[in-house]
Amino acid sequence: MRKRESLARLRLAGPVRRPWPGAFLFVWLATAALVLLGVPAFAAGDGQLLRIGTGGQTGVYYPIGRLIAQGLTAAFAEAAGTNSAGRPTISVAQITAGSVANVQALAAGEIEAGLVQADVAYRAVAGIGEFAGNPAAQRIRAVASLYPEKLQLVTRRDAAIATLADLPGKRFAIDEIGSGTLAVMRIVLAAHNLSEKDFAAVYLKPVYTAEKMGDGSLQGFAMVAGTPMEAVTRLTPIGLHLVPIAERQAGEIAARYPYLVPGTIAAGVYPGIPETPTLQVHALLLVAESLDEELVHHLTSGLWGGQTAELLALGHPLGGEITLATALDGLSIPLHPGAERFYRQQGMLQGGGP
Repeated sequence: MRKRESLARLRLAGPVRRPWPGAFLFVWLATAALVLLGVPAFAAGDGQLLRIGTGGQTGVYYPIGRLIAQGLTAAFAEAAGTNSAGRPTISVAQITAGSVANVQALAAGEIEAGLVQADVAYRAVAGIGEFAGNPAAQRIRAVASLYPEKLQLVTRRDAAIATLADLPGKRFAIDEIGSGTLAVMRIVLAAHNLSEKDFAAVYLKPVYTAEKMGDGSLQGFAMVAGTPMEAVTRLTPIGLHLVPIAERQAGEIAARYPYLVPGTIAAGVYPGIPETPTLQVHALLLVAESLDEELVHHLTSGLWGGQTAELLALGHPLGGEITLATALDGLSIPLHPGAERFYRQQGMLQGGGP
């Protein structure tokens, strides 16, 4: 019953912008039917559902996660689609609150994989911060590093928020409870001698801020995500500004919080906005340590297989940056044994690993 209820809440991606091979199209349509109709095809041990926790719809985790889910489903089908128990595996992307919520869901066994910021993963395995007293969160493991995420502090140009010191008196969204963005924003605010009480903090994901940004009832929002991000690009006609993180504060934050490091948002990523210094952190694909080793090995192989790479490159502007060559960059926690075995077979690991 629990899986049946979970299926009804899941959403899948639409087709990519090219004709699909018949088998691939069949896999996607069958998966979509199971999810949208709530058919309990996996409830009686007939197969394995691999749920991937992502984020909000207008961020980057969700579109990247659903492309990965499509690629993995096709890869499993091509390789006889079996896990260690000989049952077919179908992957689906699940909309969530983000990194913190994904770690909590992995720890609770509510999802099998999740996209998580490297700094959040580090705190989870270390058992500190919001994960203190949650030993199950310490048992998450990495499959791969996907791409660097940027802290994007997006404001209306006419709001006159040149720096974070201008936030007092403004209505500014810092994402919802359970998001990695909120966790980072609390760190950033503290580094600037600010707190949520110093301005009108709004706890909304960017998907819910567009109308408020458009009518001026909200002056800005924060998001840790890859670039470009739909939530920003669709607002460029109103005139936007990206608030920089000064080099001194970025350095102080990096010294205290591993894996949250200085970075830049390149000029022209968003029309008319110059290069902007900020903070960045790698997005990781994680699983629970208890997930079957053979299944995770197949998952890792499918992630870096040709079909998944093609889907990512065609389906999202950031997709082409997700490559096997950078799969071990910015890892903040140990690899799952199944993933570690894959990278050793590729000659990417020697000795004790990263």
